[in-house]
Amino acid sequence: MNDNSIFKEKTPLILIVDDVVKNLQVLGTILSKQNYKIAAANNGEQAIKIANNTLPDLILLDIMMPGISGFEVCSRLKKDPRTKDISIIFLTAKIEPEDIVKGFEAGGVDYVIKPFNSIELLARVKTHLELKISRDLLKTKNEQLRELAITDSMTGLYNHRYIVDSLSERIAEAKRYKQSLSVAMLDIDYFKKVNDNHGNLFGDFVLIRISTIIEESIRKTDIAGRYGGEEYLIIFTNTDKKSAFNTLERIRKSIEKEKWDKGDLVVTISGGLSELEDEDYSKLIKKADNLLYKAKENGRNRNEM
Repeated sequence: MNDNSIFKEKTPLILIVDDVVKNLQVLGTILSKQNYKIAAANNGEQAIKIANNTLPDLILLDIMMPGISGFEVCSRLKKDPRTKDISIIFLTAKIEPEDIVKGFEAGGVDYVIKPFNSIELLARVKTHLELKISRDLLKTKNEQLRELAITDSMTGLYNHRYIVDSLSERIAEAKRYKQSLSVAMLDIDYFKKVNDNHGNLFGDFVLIRISTIIEESIRKTDIAGRYGGEEYLIIFTNTDKKSAFNTLERIRKSIEKEKWDKGDLVVTISGGLSELEDEDYSKLIKKADNLLYKAKENGRNRNEM
């Protein structure tokens, strides 16, 4: 009975490598009956090329081949970052312990003795494909958890902790390589009135939309985060305050022109911009924050540096 219900999202691709054509045909027939996708190679160099081009889910690899051996193929694949995580099952007629150990030392995860039993072969193939799926799911979950840990859940920007940690790292980097670095603190003007007059849900929408405008206005090398409430912090890497100020002005003008479908409502933002001299992250943020308050005192909807 064919039971591949675990492979729901995609059909696994298996690369079989053997210099004997008949072995390739037999293996291909057995695996195809289980609806696996098959790629085949009859020598080591070809196997490495196909593995790099297709990134199979599993490789069945003969040990004794002309040219480079299966051990060498395995070692080379494990040294390549693109292919190092592909599971490799050795196919071997050699059952001496030293050969089996050599296969594991090269990076193989299992071995099947020739002539192989199809039931045993399929069982081992399924086991290692299931293990791969489990590893992939775990990796995805870990990436999602990391994303949640560093992201503000409402706006999608980086959260307070991450943006502050990043600033510390960027300051150290800027000092090491003698590069410019500028930091901006932004705050939405009269945001309480927006919430009071139009409701908290609309206020949330404003926060999200402004976050999008900020993110779309900065470079990929810059970092923007929600510092807290209606405040944003932007790190301009390798950028002096004059260049950073031009970006801040584009952000301010874009927000001022934004249409909110609330009559004649205009939402504005004020900002303070400081350039790194010899401060730590807290003093640099404080400088930007003081300039932000200066922008508020000078009438709002403006940037100060």
